[in-house]
Amino acid sequence: YEWSFKMWQDAGLLTLKVARKEQEKGMILKDSTPFNVQFIKGKPVFIDTLSFEKYSEGEPWVAYRQYCECFLATLLLMHYNHPDTNKLFTIYPNGIPLDLLVTLLPNKARFNFNNLMHIFLQAKVKGGGSNKNAATDKKLSAAKLDLLFQSLIGYTSSLKQRKAKLIWDDYYTNTILNNEYLQAKAVLVKSFVSAVSFEKMIDLGANDGYFSMLFKDQNKQIISVDGDANCINELYTKIRKEKIRTILPLINNLTAPSPAIGWNNAERDSINSRLKADVIMVLALIHHLAIACNLPLSFVADWLSKMGPNLVIEFVPKSDEKVKMLLQNREDIFPGYTLDN
Repeated sequence: YEWSFKMWQDAGLLTLKVARKEQEKGMILKDSTPFNVQFIKGKPVFIDTLSFEKYSEGEPWVAYRQYCECFLATLLLMHYNHPDTNKLFTIYPNGIPLDLLVTLLPNKARFNFNNLMHIFLQAKVKGGGSNKNAATDKKLSAAKLDLLFQSLIGYTSSLKQRKAKLIWDDYYTNTILNNEYLQAKAVLVKSFVSAVSFEKMIDLGANDGYFSMLFKDQNKQIISVDGDANCINELYTKIRKEKIRTILPLINNLTAPSPAIGWNNAERDSINSRLKADVIMVLALIHHLAIACNLPLSFVADWLSKMGPNLVIEFVPKSDEKVKMLLQNREDIFPGYTLDN
């Protein structure tokens, strides 16, 4: 639920390719949850070696429905509806129920053969459960099982995220005053960060990763967080293309961050408990938190202080054009929004 569309797609394709390779070795992948994949050094890595058992020819793929509910369901919602629909996974971390999914997809989705076979046919199976597979309950030869994997790989690869204009897509291209301003700001940021030694950095409100990329060639770990799914998808695409190993991009609305979920709220930690680093970078963000979201500066300071010992933060004053835009249709009730405070 913190991944962009391309991250979901790459994780799904990795899962299918691992399943196909293991079948060749006489093993079968018994579950296909996205939590078996982590993004490490710029690429998805399958981490759960306990997900395999011996394969006997003729057995159905028991993880098939789970793949449909987890990977295909999320990708299809982002393909047909909106990039932010991946957040449904916080509510359904074991997979989005297919009977729910079909009510959310547009009618035109029914006219796609792959959707019909992998989603709508599966949704008709009563009783649910990841072991109920409408298309694979019957015995499958090894050759037919391999064809299923190939079909799913082709189908997953063909999906594309729906184009939706989000708020901060072009923040550093169309909304920044000029390129000289951006370059001067980059020099300033690098000079501040170079004053401390660090191994791990968090870039909050990273947008398309412009400032994260300033440190991409250093042997550091950089976690780039932004609420805009398009920006994070663009950053991940750039990381993958350029084989950048140091940046991990994540989608998160900082005013409504990922909660702790699962059994006893202990299976998956909240993002706030996971965001820890030596340097926290907060650029062009404080005015959105304090003015657009009505958060007192003391709240923001307390939140940031728990992440790490060094903070590089940009204070955007009320005289700035962006702050004027935030205040143009509302009363200025922020007398405490000052540099001293």
